Amino acid sequence: MPPTLRTPICDLLGIEVPLMQAGMGNVAYGRLAAAVANAGGLGSIGGIDITPEQVDEEIRLFRSLSDGPLCVDLGFPANAPKGLSDVQAPDLPGPLRQLKRELDERGVEVVPTTDQAISLADNKRKLEISLDHGVEVIACALGTPTWVVEACHAKGAKVMSIVGLAKHARSAIRNGTDVVIVQGTEGGGHTGDVGLITLLAEVLEFSTVPVVAAGGLVKGSQIAACLTAGAQGAWVGTRFLATRESGSEDVFKEAVLEAGYDSTLRSLLFDGLHVRMLRNRFTEVWEGHEDELSPYPVQRVLTMPFKYAAMRANLKSHMSLPSGAGAGMITDLPGAAEVLDRLVEETVEALRRVEKTVEFR
Repeated sequence: MPPTLRTPICDLLGIEVPLMQAGMGNVAYGRLAAAVANAGGLGSIGGIDITPEQVDEEIRLFRSLSDGPLCVDLGFPANAPKGLSDVQAPDLPGPLRQLKRELDERGVEVVPTTDQAISLADNKRKLEISLDHGVEVIACALGTPTWVVEACHAKGAKVMSIVGLAKHARSAIRNGTDVVIVQGTEGGGHTGDVGLITLLAEVLEFSTVPVVAAGGLVKGSQIAACLTAGAQGAWVGTRFLATRESGSEDVFKEAVLEAGYDSTLRSLLFDGLHVRMLRNRFTEVWEGHEDELSPYPVQRVLTMPFKYAAMRANLKSHMSLPSGAGAGMITDLPGAAEVLDRLVEETVEALRRVEKTVEFR
């Protein structure tokens, strides 16, 4: 009989095991979320980078594949522009001019793009669509406004807040969030500068809601450590990126499998907010040119055309590759259900080892 793992958050979210697949942009679509949900965890759709119409399509796809609860991950940064066309980009800085020359040499065209991640109006519409579909959980990245919590609770949805600082956890709790996800600096994508174990301990001292751990978690032993510290679950990203159902490009998955223990860096170069990603040519051109970075959201408007051009061309060297620091421990590309089952088994085994090796008096 396979091992089981359960904490109180399972009842709160209607899941069988306290493992949650992160809503990674351009990675977490309906197919991946359904595979995780069908295996007993919480599947998530990354709604930040896609259009409202795509959010609708991916939720419908999930519902056709799974009867489990669904999370949609949306972004609500305080300094987000109201509309998609409200940000005027300046001339290209030197690093992006260099990237353009290199892409031109490879026959890759960089074309203007409408960035779905920066518009408050756009994300409001995505929230409305999600709630109209009866989505059970909304994950708030980069801020948890009170109006979002109220809208979710009015439709019976739970709210989870992803935070990178203890003060942000306090704010989210004051605003009524149901769960706090503390993401340490080890996490991929947008992340703070405090390590997970430290941040988890800080937030557990005052949190009045369940706390979930995130950031570089790819092994059950890491999850067991977080549960022992007091977390009620784990929010896992990069390990689910490297699965068959992941919506990321095959070359992105290859990059994760090739990564070493020192292959990531945390920088403002992606969008003006701190993001952890794999080192490659996309990051290398900015070395020594940090003074040419623009603040969010201008930096995002500048870099997105290059990100999508490299993605379309499957040019791994020039793509933006958000990834957690745990990528160096990922060596295979299984199905998402297998990853979930493996994490449960590893976590239970690690907890049992603690019982056998630690003496309590």
